[in-house]
Amino acid sequence: MAGDFYDANNVVVGHAMLMLSPWSATDPVVDLAAFDEVPLFTPDDAAWADFVSAGATNEGFKVNVETSTTQITIEEQSTPVGETVESKAIGIEAVLAEATLESMRYSWGGGVITVTAAAAGVAGKRSMRLSDDIEYFVGVLETRNFNGLARRLAVPKMSITGSGEVSFRRAADKQMFPIRAASLCKPSDIQIVDITAAAL
Repeated sequence: MAGDFYDANNVVVGHAMLMLSPWSATDPVVDLAAFDEVPLFTPDDAAWADFVSAGATNEGFKVNVETSTTQITIEEQSTPVGETVESKAIGIEAVLAEATLESMRYSWGGGVITVTAAAAGVAGKRSMRLSDDIEYFVGVLETRNFNGLARRLAVPKMSITGSGEVSFRRAADKQMFPIRAASLCKPSDIQIVDITAAAL
């Protein structure tokens, strides 16, 4: 509204969806232009063909940015004369709520999930082994902007680890798997794109 110092329409609520794709050294930086016409929260769209969803969460995804700085001082001045960034940690955190091998893989550090089809004398199964190796992924976090359209945060290289306990209760609560996806690329490689209007 004219004359106000703020726009209440810019206050947004809503969940997010984390899409993941295996990273390789030959992967280019993610170009979100390919996703411009993808409807919001539509993981089956062809643009997501190489991605899978991290699944449902207990309380949504959180983006955590921690910046450590160093202040530059001189003897002749009581206040700093400058400030530089020493380190920046960017992570996406969540507690996964789907009790799948995929959730366990992200949280506990698992290897490849092997699928065995049922046959004579052989039970069908999916299995994996835990591993000390850390896997790398390309990640895109999708949420809704103040236009009601997609806002996409793309991280071209991230690791996913987990730390915490999983409770197996009869009825008190569901099984949950905490994860943290940590950015391993330059800040300038991370893109944030707001879709403001559909193409004409």
